[in-house]
Amino acid sequence: MKFKYLVVVLSLISLVVLYLISGLSQPTIVPFSKIPANEGKQVVIQGIVAGYQTTTGNMLVTLRNYDTANTTTITLYVEGQLALEYGDLVQVTGTVQQYNNQWELAVTNPQSVTVLERWSNRSFPLWQLAQNPTRYVDTNVNVTGVVGTVSSSGFMLLDSTGVSSVPVSFTHSSTVPFLKGDQVSVKAQFLYDEATLSYRLKAADTADAIIVLE
Repeated sequence: MKFKYLVVVLSLISLVVLYLISGLSQPTIVPFSKIPANEGKQVVIQGIVAGYQTTTGNMLVTLRNYDTANTTTITLYVEGQLALEYGDLVQVTGTVQQYNNQWELAVTNPQSVTVLERWSNRSFPLWQLAQNPTRYVDTNVNVTGVVGTVSSSGFMLLDSTGVSSVPVSFTHSSTVPFLKGDQVSVKAQFLYDEATLSYRLKAADTADAIIVLE
């Protein structure tokens, strides 16, 4: 009987040891502000894709901090190609390094970049966009609101209280029947117009860019 209990205890101890080892072997999850303190280390970060460009066989991705408190960005140097869109929420495992006095993450395997949520699947109300515009500017967004004044090339999108508003422009191929007062979902680029010093939404040129909600 004592031997039986001893086997159980040893099994439990083995499981605890394996759990601790597996935990220690995982890369450290760090906020953007802690990246400089992890130079040469492998870390995991999460952020919103704010830009990308391809080079010969490689890819440079600008990742914006997902924390609403600031808009810090970091560059990912990815060895390979990724199917990303502006506004996608991603998780990245990479090694912290400096290039031209700027911090970046070196990603040797594209599979180390995981898309947690596509921008088109992440819907949020207009008031959230109005509260944190710099967090979303120059990315794709899926915003819900109420149709205000309508013209032939766009309309004013209002929040449910009518306090926040943003103009929406669209092409002919992306329009759907809607009326003033309809609650809609708008998939668009969120842009800042330096000429007018204001934000605007440019609806995507797709059939489901503007959807009337029930």
